[in-house]
Amino acid sequence: MKIEYTISNITTDSEIQQCWEVISLLRPHLNKNNWKDIIGEMMANEKYYIAGIIENTQCVAFAGYRIMNSLHSGHIIYIDDLCTLESHRGKGLGSQLLKYVERIARSGDMDAVILDTDFTNNTAQKVYLKSGFQLAALHLAHILK
Repeated sequence: MKIEYTISNITTDSEIQQCWEVISLLRPHLNKNNWKDIIGEMMANEKYYIAGIIENTQCVAFAGYRIMNSLHSGHIIYIDDLCTLESHRGKGLGSQLLKYVERIARSGDMDAVILDTDFTNNTAQKVYLKSGFQLAALHLAHILK
């Protein structure tokens, strides 16, 4: 039996600080000294939101997402970031966060929830496919740095 965890909107500096371990696991290139500034700018200017599962004073899983419009997909939620601490994997936290974001999208009468994942991340791909996601595109990048 999987436990239903409480999902919170992460908005304050202290709540964001509680997410460092899980964010750095997913995005190891981030610098601990300025990552909160980047998230703050994304929240202020790009409609970026964080939903997190907090246990004690630590975020153990989070989803970072944007509400946006696209000519291709319509009015959507794009999930930029989704990660669970290794110690909490296999408990259904990622699936619960995906359902949470889907509820937001449905309540806003949005057209889709979209995300990208690495080709090699088979474990996450299984979770996404089981959660109703379909292979819909090939994401390409022209890296400049």
